[in-house]
Amino acid sequence: MAKRNNGMGTLRKRKDGRWEGRFNAGVDKNGKKQVKYILAKTKTECNEKLEKAIKEYEEAQLILNRCAFLNNANPTLEKWYEIWMESFCKASVKEYTANGYKQYFNAKIIPKIGNINIKNLTTVVCQQFLMDLYQNGRIRNTKSKGNGLSVKTVKDIKIALQTCLQKAVDEELIPTNPCKKVQLPKDEPKEMQTLKANELAAFLQETKDSGCYEFYLLEITTGLRLGEILALTWDDLDMKNKTISVNKQVQRIKSELKATTPKTAASIRKISICDECLNQLIILRSRQRLNTKLIFPSPITNGYRDPSSITRKLHRMQKRAGVPQIRFHDLRHSFATLSLEQGMDIKTISHMLGHTDAGFTMNTYMHVTDTMQQTVANAMGNLVAEKENEKRIKIIQYTA
Repeated sequence: MAKRNNGMGTLRKRKDGRWEGRFNAGVDKNGKKQVKYILAKTKTECNEKLEKAIKEYEEAQLILNRCAFLNNANPTLEKWYEIWMESFCKASVKEYTANGYKQYFNAKIIPKIGNINIKNLTTVVCQQFLMDLYQNGRIRNTKSKGNGLSVKTVKDIKIALQTCLQKAVDEELIPTNPCKKVQLPKDEPKEMQTLKANELAAFLQETKDSGCYEFYLLEITTGLRLGEILALTWDDLDMKNKTISVNKQVQRIKSELKATTPKTAASIRKISICDECLNQLIILRSRQRLNTKLIFPSPITNGYRDPSSITRKLHRMQKRAGVPQIRFHDLRHSFATLSLEQGMDIKTISHMLGHTDAGFTMNTYMHVTDTMQQTVANAMGNLVAEKENEKRIKIIQYTA
């Protein structure tokens, strides 16, 4: 038997002519000594394999000693997801976000690649998995929507997987994140749908007839997100200063409607409301019971309204009003578009919408600002032309 340095294992030639390497691999849960074996055709090959196996074992032990939550230095993706969700994710992201990650992992990720060890996950594996979802990932409504998931959904699944694997990088379980270099098809930008001024008047008249004028007047004049307007309480309304404080939103989490913190820090804001809006809210308050906390409570439960019921009623009202059927979120776009057309500056609109920076607002409503630029350009052209005509008239008068 070939002698080696302490801790480097042993080599020996077997009777069948092959070379065997072995090294001590600690003890099992019962305290029994464990030995790992390596076989090769030549001594040199066996020595190389043995050194590699010892190195991998020692690296794994370092990981296990550092990460008490692991019992395997190279867990499967499914096992690592469970550790990540319970030990890290729940403590660092909102409940709504964590619930979304859970749904993607349980429905899409784990059934396909959950049995692969995280060190064996490559960019190619992740790329093929996500592209398969894009082409064949849809289970329901395939006749109307096709076999694949939308680019946005696949992108959201990629974010969930990449976030999970990034924590494995942070904990030094894997050297790099295989999801980072995945390339997805670009989503075709959808044309923004908004209500024009005349359509808005017809729509608001219908909301009066339907008994929800206050709700939509506030939306049209502030551009609040649906979750934000549903979460408003009377404590958020400052009648003296004619402002509303936005500091929470309603979200559905595990079939339950809950008030959560806003989307971003910029979403926490105080916005002004018009006189008509304030007057309508005062009238609305006078019709409600004194113990009503929400400005727009459910007429059935007196709790939070279901966002999906708002959408269904919105579409019925749009049909009766004879205006284009748009999403509730498009009313937010309508507010921003009409405000820009009325000359409101982009920074004020950005604040009212709760955007992180005005640049994002500018890019989102570029079609409006382009039109405004053309209007300004035409106005300046007319001004220059007018001055030139004045000069010509003066010259003519002088020469005469």
